[in-house]
Amino acid sequence: MNGTRKTLLLGLTTALAFSLTACGGGNNGNDASPSASPSASPSASPSESPSASPSASPSESASSEELDFDLGGRTITIATWWDQAPKGDTESSKQVVQNIADLEKKYNFKLKFENVAYDQIVEKTTSSVLAGQPFADIVRFEQGMAYPGLVNKGIIQPIDDALEASGADKTTFIDPFVIETSTFNGKLYGWSDNPYFTYSGILYNRTLLQKLGMKDLADYVKDGTWTWDKFKEVAAQATQGDTYGLADYSSNFLDFALTSNNTDLIDLAGNKQTLDDQKTVEAMQFTQEIMSSNYLPKGVAADWQAAGPAFRKGNVLMYVGFNWQTVSVKQDMGDVDIGFVPFPKGPSADQYYSNAGGPNFWTIPKGVKDPEKVLYLFRKIYDVPPEDEYPGQTSLESSYTNQQDIDMAIEASKNLKVLNYKLFMSIFSNDFYGMVDELTKDKKSPAAATEARKSIFQKALDDTAAAKVE
Repeated sequence: MNGTRKTLLLGLTTALAFSLTACGGGNNGNDASPSASPSASPSASPSESPSASPSASPSESASSEELDFDLGGRTITIATWWDQAPKGDTESSKQVVQNIADLEKKYNFKLKFENVAYDQIVEKTTSSVLAGQPFADIVRFEQGMAYPGLVNKGIIQPIDDALEASGADKTTFIDPFVIETSTFNGKLYGWSDNPYFTYSGILYNRTLLQKLGMKDLADYVKDGTWTWDKFKEVAAQATQGDTYGLADYSSNFLDFALTSNNTDLIDLAGNKQTLDDQKTVEAMQFTQEIMSSNYLPKGVAADWQAAGPAFRKGNVLMYVGFNWQTVSVKQDMGDVDIGFVPFPKGPSADQYYSNAGGPNFWTIPKGVKDPEKVLYLFRKIYDVPPEDEYPGQTSLESSYTNQQDIDMAIEASKNLKVLNYKLFMSIFSNDFYGMVDELTKDKKSPAAATEARKSIFQKALDDTAAAKVE
């Protein structure tokens, strides 16, 4: 099967679901995660919208070998926090509906889709597995939901053996980014759309930019000068009278600074904290400089709910955001021309990086019978030709009317980076947000803000490593 014949429908359904979850239904312009604690700045999204990667190339997704088995009328349940059931409203969706009917008849099973609330899906999976009766055969989780908790407690199972037994080739069935982000302790736990498409960066008000007589931000990308220093120049130039250069909040900006400088607060593979790494220090210094400047409207840096509404007022040039936020921003701002560029390149990076947010993937809970057959059926169900002419087309063309912005988004999607420190936020979130406050509000040096927290971050890593299930 050609590599483009993948689970496109999953990506489009996911993108819509995430857009509705994060942006829809009266959020008053606040684009932050509904799962976030109200007492702390949240991660920007409950998850990214996976669909396709522009760097992917056509290839065989799995073995052409057909498996022969009879499930004896068993119900196979697929669970996630949005409505995954195909609607039959597109050619791909119609094909999925037909595939389900054909496969149910051939293999003697019934397929069920179950929608579980985002904040309940971990608990429901855990309790059902511990009771010896997993409620679903396939469950979607964010990376931070899966690890370390569900992996180290043995609630979800590695799929390496089941994947091979199902006839799928791992390297072509699963996008390399998903393999990387769903592999823990040397074992693969998840799969997702291949190719996997997401991106993040800077949304900017091109209408305001032209009014101010400023150079288009895309030109800096094209001439190779879109760096942190240039970003500061642009923000300063836009800050005049009643206009401002930027809308964002401190912890989110730090995440993008870390990503764009190709660093993190921890080295997961090396099992060590990196709070005192030079690249991390650079990101903290940059965050401190920007968040304590006059480039932002008053109060925005300290309030994770304020950045979205501030940008939507139309007098702020730049807004740090994820792909799923774009459509709602454009809808709310009417005729304002919204552009996109990658987040500027850090001094220790040699290319642009996109903060991939919280990647998510399908998993199989412990106790699910015949996982190789479950995987085989999933693959067959979603073996449909894509409707996009290029990866991410539907999402991009619904987000932008300017081809330049689409090109910039594709560029931003090429180098995805996940911040692994977020996997441990349930352990050290208070220390993280305290550190950010000391950097941005109290203007302490990175060394002073991190000194007491290095041992806390390291202990979280050590305790997790010691608790892993062999």
